[in-house]
Amino acid sequence: MWVSLAVANGVYFSFSVFLPPLVEEFRWSRALTAGALSLSTVVQGALAPVAGLLVDRFGPRRVILGGVCALSSATLLASTIRGPWELYLYTGVLGAVGLVGLGPVPMSVLLSRWFLEKRGRAVGIAFSGMGAGVFVTGPLAQWLISAFGWRAASAALGASALVVLLPLIWLWARESGPPLERPPAAGADPRPAPESTLALAMGTRAFWALWLANLFTPLAVFPVTTHQVAFAIDRGFQPMLAATLFGVMGLMSSIGRVSFGLAADRLGGALAATISFGCSAGGALALLALEGDPRVGWLVAYALVFGLGFGARGPIITAMASDLFGGRRFGLIYGALSIGNGVGGAIGPWFGGVVHDVTGSYRVVFLSSVVFCACGSTCFWLARRRVS
Repeated sequence: MWVSLAVANGVYFSFSVFLPPLVEEFRWSRALTAGALSLSTVVQGALAPVAGLLVDRFGPRRVILGGVCALSSATLLASTIRGPWELYLYTGVLGAVGLVGLGPVPMSVLLSRWFLEKRGRAVGIAFSGMGAGVFVTGPLAQWLISAFGWRAASAALGASALVVLLPLIWLWARESGPPLERPPAAGADPRPAPESTLALAMGTRAFWALWLANLFTPLAVFPVTTHQVAFAIDRGFQPMLAATLFGVMGLMSSIGRVSFGLAADRLGGALAATISFGCSAGGALALLALEGDPRVGWLVAYALVFGLGFGARGPIITAMASDLFGGRRFGLIYGALSIGNGVGGAIGPWFGGVVHDVTGSYRVVFLSSVVFCACGSTCFWLARRRVS
């Protein structure tokens, strides 16, 4: 699972490295180019409940295998694009289908079946693969682009993903394990609680609080991560340095996912999420400082601090949702929660591009990131389980 998430997310988030050469070759606006990533998150959000239904019916393994084929095909086909509609079709639609199949819904169900306690730790360790994938793929993609061009780089990443992931998932993703049950909260009524269904979950404050947390998190993060390499190049930094620091951010996110997963088990999900949002806000403020003081130290500070919080909310949401809504319908419930992530992720990359195209700066993007961090943190406190 760790390797699967590393490869899938490394390929997906390398889009920010491909954005500058795409804009340079086709002379598209940044909003138009980044819009492909926005479409991708719309499709991901729409398909998340479908993935949950498929996982509940057919099991995670088949869904993940389908995701491998779709993501690899999308990345290979992206090397042939000639117009915006092809970019949107391959990256925005087919790539999104692949990422849903390789994403949090089937992976979280698989993890939740195996770990009834300390779920924050288990999910954090597994999801740390996402950051490690970014750490490797970001600089690798930039090296391939510099040496062979962006088309060859895209084809190489797509072929590599297929070669690595297909046999790995085929051999590894077995679905035997204990049935998924919710652990009782301390001091709660020991009698068995009725099993969660989507209808019951949607009737709770916790469900909508987590849904909104899923919405605000990508609004705080994606406008920054999608345009981070282009922003650094705009400020006069070399593309390889920008891509390398992008990779460092990914490495720090691996540390953050594990650390905040442990913190969620020990301190509670709300406090752990709040600290992680503080890291994201601090990183955005470092980029804001870089606007007026173009020293590499601010870029390093961004990579370290923002990276620590990047992706940390995913394991926390998964652990909290498993605790609150665990059961045979957890895949569908988690998929419905992920719609919020799709909506926020759809707006985020496009918003960053529009702000730059209109103002010539990302200053508003960085300030809005801080605001959305505060909103997301509040939602986690509202989602806490009430102890009777």
